[in-house]
Amino acid sequence: MVERFTGFGGGHGLYATLRALNYLKNNGAQGRDAIDITAVVGVSDDGGSSGRLRKNYPIVPPGDLRMALAALCPLGSHNVIPGVDYTIEDLVQYRFDPVVSSDLAGHAVGNILLAALWNQGFSTQEGLSILGSMLNIQGKVLPASTQPTVISAQVQVVGEGSESHVEEVVGQVAVAVTVGEVLSISIDPPAPIVCADVVRAIEQADHLIFGPGSWFTSVVPHLLISDIYSAIKTSKAHKVLVVNLVPQSGETSTFAPIDYLKSWRELVPEIPLDVVVADPQFVSGHARFEHMAGEMGGVVQWGTLSHSPQSHDPVLLADAFDKVRAMKRGTTWQ
Repeated sequence: MVERFTGFGGGHGLYATLRALNYLKNNGAQGRDAIDITAVVGVSDDGGSSGRLRKNYPIVPPGDLRMALAALCPLGSHNVIPGVDYTIEDLVQYRFDPVVSSDLAGHAVGNILLAALWNQGFSTQEGLSILGSMLNIQGKVLPASTQPTVISAQVQVVGEGSESHVEEVVGQVAVAVTVGEVLSISIDPPAPIVCADVVRAIEQADHLIFGPGSWFTSVVPHLLISDIYSAIKTSKAHKVLVVNLVPQSGETSTFAPIDYLKSWRELVPEIPLDVVVADPQFVSGHARFEHMAGEMGGVVQWGTLSHSPQSHDPVLLADAFDKVRAMKRGTTWQ
């Protein structure tokens, strides 16, 4: 029997989730169900290499999609040349020096490969499938939409004299680094085209994983796409939220871990959470945190998830996911 995981997000957060699932797929306990992995990746990035390519070509931003492909590359034992410590992931992730005066400055190799495929007439999904096959990825990478989207936020900003006002901030990078409180998020186009494979992956999933990652610019935007939201709402899969370790400078600089639960409840009150994965060393008020998770329909899976506050460790996160999948299904979780 195949156990299906679908992860949502982008950037380094989704990379950690996919890498953990890749590790679990290849190093999981014997006799357990096989694992099928699908990534649903945001297409709102407008900064750096992705922003430049998106501006110059009619394509979705490739950076977060490249990161997802890299996360699902064969693990470290698959070296390009025997005896040489260099993997195919190293090549895909290689970024040309951004300070050198060159048209390639700052571009990642994987971004260029995807742009080249799309520029030859392959669809977004076809280009990802071709590069994924070349890389022998251990899963499937899908765009949240086949159209690039633009994120906008209503942000409460404190001005002179401690008086606050609301401003509209446009663009993923601008929202990510905003110094105000994000009140709401929207995307343009408001109902972008979603490929059938994304809806199918949600419908067939046993586990839907949200986070970790930039909350308003990587995780939440998926929930604003009506076709994805509807599929998640009706899915019988277990909904799993991986809480960020520490506040992120900018959009969630004032967030405590419990604020991610509050935000989820405010944004998508009709979608319960079955499991909240969190590291106890970064959460204050464990009982209160567990109570709120319970109010939202779920339980907390505590576990050491990191060796440093900067990022989740994929191996430790894999152990947490293994415990999640070992829980009794249905309404009773153990």
